[in-house]
Amino acid sequence: MLTRYLWDHLGISGWDLLALFIGATVLFWVFTFLMSYFGQRMRARVTITTVALMAVIGSVTARAMLGPNPTMVGGIVVLIVLFAWEGVFRLVGARLPQRLMPAREAQVVLRDGVVDPASLKTARIRQTDLMVRLRRAGVTALAQVAYAIIENDGTLTIIRVGETVDPELLVGVVGAP
Repeated sequence: MLTRYLWDHLGISGWDLLALFIGATVLFWVFTFLMSYFGQRMRARVTITTVALMAVIGSVTARAMLGPNPTMVGGIVVLIVLFAWEGVFRLVGARLPQRLMPAREAQVVLRDGVVDPASLKTARIRQTDLMVRLRRAGVTALAQVAYAIIENDGTLTIIRVGETVDPELLVGVVGAP
C-alpha cells in the first residue's frame, strides 16, 4: 500500500517518460521560437501585463510538460530535458534558432533626429517604446541623436551628434551609411 502510494507520487512508467521527453522538447522549441519573435518587444517595455503573460505562459507550459499526473521524477526528467536543450544551444553557439527563422540584423530606427516608422515596424518596436529608451539614456532632444540602432538582441545603441564612428562598426547595420 505504502509502496504504491510512493510510486504514484514519485515514479514514472516508460511511456510516461517518453511522453514527457517529447512534450518538453516540443514546448521548449515552441517557446524558443515565440520568444525569439516576441521577446525583443517584451524586453523593450516590461509592464504588468508582460509579467502576467510570463506567469501564465510558465504555468501553462509546466502543466503541459508534466501532464495530468505530475510526479517528482517527471519534474526531474523535464528539467533535465530543458537543461539538455539549453546545453545544445551553448555547444552549437546558439545557431539553431537562427535556422528556424530569419536572422535579425541591427536596424537604424532614428537618423539625424528623425524617427523611421518603417524601420521601427521591421524591428518590432513601437515609437513610444523607443522614446522611453531614449529618455532613459539621457537624450533630451531628438536632434541630439545622429543614429539610434536597435541591435539584434533588442538593446538600443545611441550615437550622438558630433561623435565620430568608425565605419567598420556600422557594417551589417540596416539603414547605416
